[in-house]
Amino acid sequence: MVLFRIASVVLALLSLLLLVVTLVSDNWMRGTEWMHYGLWRTCSLQICTLYPTEVSGCFHTTRFFMILAMFAGFLTSFAIVASFCCSHFRSMSLITFSALSSFSAGVSAMVAMAVFTNAVADGQNFIEETASFSWAYGLGWLSSLLCSGTGAVILLTQRSPYSPV
Repeated sequence: MVLFRIASVVLALLSLLLLVVTLVSDNWMRGTEWMHYGLWRTCSLQICTLYPTEVSGCFHTTRFFMILAMFAGFLTSFAIVASFCCSHFRSMSLITFSALSSFSAGVSAMVAMAVFTNAVADGQNFIEETASFSWAYGLGWLSSLLCSGTGAVILLTQRSPYSPV
């Protein structure tokens, strides 16, 4: 059905946007009123500095899985938009490919968020003890759920009796 296809495009683009904003944001954790931390740098009094190369493994793992989720989200968006022009690329259905890549993005983002949450709970990072989660952290969890929901809507598109695919 056309409604499901349009909804899947909107959801795919929205989830990709959330993944990108989450990945590049410096607001994963908030320390004192002038400090906030991201995956790439820390900011104090509007002066941001990159983390040193020797950060804990949780940062590298979280970065890796968030970048992986972003690429899978990009593939989802590209494939679902391309499915309006043609239904298959070689022997694979673009709808099936976009559903698989959307679920992959959701799982990758969820792994990244779980690793970061576990590391903060165990105190494995060098962020101050009084720090609390901030808005980009919440967007990360939202994007993981939205990517999985996008995959479900894409599967509904494929199962629709009126779908030309």
